[in-house]
Amino acid sequence: MVLVCAALVGAVFFATRPRDGAPPALAYVGTPACAVCHSQAYQNWLQSDHRHAMEKATNQSVLGDFSNISFDYFGTTSRFFRRDGKYYVQTDNAQGQLQTFEIAYTFGHYPLQQYLIAFPDGRLQALSISWDSRPAVQGGQRWFDLYPDQKITHEDALHWTGAFQNWNSRCASCHATHLVKNYSPLTDRYDTHWQEIAVGCEACHGPGSQHVAWANGKDSLPNRGLVTHLGRLWEPHGGQLPIPKLADTPLSGQLQVCAGCHSRRAELQQPDVTQSFFDSYSISPLLDGRYFADGQMREEVYVTGSFLQSRMHANHVSCTNCHDPHTGKLRLSGNSLCLQCHRAQQFQTEAHFFHKPDSSGSQCVNCHMPQRTYMGVDVRRDHSIRVPDPIASVQYGVPNSCTQCHRDKSDKWAAEFITKRTGRTQPYYSQTALFSAARKAEASVAPTLLEYAEDVSRPAILRATALLESGRFSSSEQLRVMDAALRSRDPIIRLGAISALGGIGPAERLKHLQPLVADPVKSVRLAVAQQLASVPAQLQVDLGRLFDEYRQSLLYNADMPESLNNLGLFQAGQGDLAGAEKSLQQARKLAPRYLPALLNLADIYRARDHDDLGERLLREASAYYPDSGDVRHALGLLLVRSGRTAESVRLFEQASRLAPDNAHYALVYALALAQSGRRAEAIEELRVARRRFPGDLPLQQALSAYDPSARATTTSH
Repeated sequence: MVLVCAALVGAVFFATRPRDGAPPALAYVGTPACAVCHSQAYQNWLQSDHRHAMEKATNQSVLGDFSNISFDYFGTTSRFFRRDGKYYVQTDNAQGQLQTFEIAYTFGHYPLQQYLIAFPDGRLQALSISWDSRPAVQGGQRWFDLYPDQKITHEDALHWTGAFQNWNSRCASCHATHLVKNYSPLTDRYDTHWQEIAVGCEACHGPGSQHVAWANGKDSLPNRGLVTHLGRLWEPHGGQLPIPKLADTPLSGQLQVCAGCHSRRAELQQPDVTQSFFDSYSISPLLDGRYFADGQMREEVYVTGSFLQSRMHANHVSCTNCHDPHTGKLRLSGNSLCLQCHRAQQFQTEAHFFHKPDSSGSQCVNCHMPQRTYMGVDVRRDHSIRVPDPIASVQYGVPNSCTQCHRDKSDKWAAEFITKRTGRTQPYYSQTALFSAARKAEASVAPTLLEYAEDVSRPAILRATALLESGRFSSSEQLRVMDAALRSRDPIIRLGAISALGGIGPAERLKHLQPLVADPVKSVRLAVAQQLASVPAQLQVDLGRLFDEYRQSLLYNADMPESLNNLGLFQAGQGDLAGAEKSLQQARKLAPRYLPALLNLADIYRARDHDDLGERLLREASAYYPDSGDVRHALGLLLVRSGRTAESVRLFEQASRLAPDNAHYALVYALALAQSGRRAEAIEELRVARRRFPGDLPLQQALSAYDPSARATTTSH
């Protein structure tokens, strides 16, 4: 069998002609070569979602009904049909006109299947009309649109023909093995290729040529010639539970490989499974909007950020303790999975789960891993594996698993039940109150936030989020904590501290970040580069190499409006306004209505004394985004610069109303009222804003300046 394996990959393996005694060069050999020796793993893989991540559109792979079926979406009727053995859709194109497209590939298979359409410039675009592949009794076997409650037209940034639905930049690296994007910014074309479509063996194990060499007798190769380390850190055996002590746990080799796709992250370079996760990616912190204040997932965040918060991660549990690595399915069903480690005498009892045995409420995951639905039908569980906390729901508006099941009951009912059963009256997780207060700019929370960030018993990703949130309250103590965090061995902690320094001046920022300019971790270096882009030119000593690396990383993603927007901001910080304008215009070419590019391009026009162009752009954005406070605020500032103060007041009012969580917008509106001679209205607005943002110092100072009674109250406190 070993000889057959060698024959299958001989063309790849022997073509490298290594020197005598040297290990063979790394090369991909393909899943069929692996299957020869690893037949059981291969059979398991055939059952997996990884196997069906992407396939050519054939009778075997296509699940949707293409029997001349029509689907209506806000007045646009699409038609799915077959012709000459191929699959087609007639739907609206980038100009809003009906056009017939051939389906090139299927994309996923359960609980939904999307379809990819090839364009002459090398793009593959994901159709937003998708097939619900669940059984009919579960509501499946139907066409549906991923945006059922929004009218996404051809002019919208989310239209299926646009940059945000582009397979090459958004999806490809996690749905194929060894994908090389090959995008040319000069021609705006792709020459994307891959080792194999679908997530094959080498997507996780890395290039297999050295392992094949080991199998053929090259015993000197370390780790059997494998170039990634995917083993579990520990597992139960012989009835024993060798659980390590709680630790400030770095990402294991296995988790780094899985997180490459199962996390909300940005690609920094051509992904390489053999390299550190933090050199290829920058993981998202627990940002407001993406996560709730307690850390539960809100947007589609792909579980790693959740799992890093968990006690499971702190106890060195890894993905394959629960999931079979080749099928991707759970190793055991029901509570048996958790009872691998958690003793049944303590946890498989009504006293623990407050429900009758064998009821849905007695299932561990229903309480500790609540669900949210994404992409219309895709139910995913939160992997922070947390204690249900309806008390936090009542106080801070976060969701809880109790009322997710008991839909006829209120959060208050669930909170009272928990208090009665446990005696607890405060939220279980202290970060809920801290992050909620910080996001409301309540400065009084700053000392406690810093204490949390320094507590090494807390999960690193939560400490990093506390560091990030502390950036709202700059002080000497905050900077001391940041300096200590910048020396942490954990890149997640260093990244949180770097982000927290955005509120101080560029020169002072350089002083704090200079030691990290040559940090060994790429994601850390690039975060430093982003923060130092606006440092005055005379202080930019020894930053050239760092800035070149940052620029190259942004250009790697030059097919994404977000990256071009960041490139424009970097160029503006470097004083290259013409280059910034060009980058932002290119971002608009990819996504004409991409809001950050619209706002930043208007600001570049301001800096280049072209407020006339900026006003035209902002009024265009105002029509695109009638609910955007950011657009109204920017347009209001432009009108102030051009002497149209009266009109600006109305825009500042709209900005404050449309962005009620933005204390600065409330302040600017009140100041605009005062400067327009409407002092009493200004004072009332400041009083209302102070009640909403009790810890906001600028609001407090403004109210004291305009209202003597408020000044006396502030002084007495």
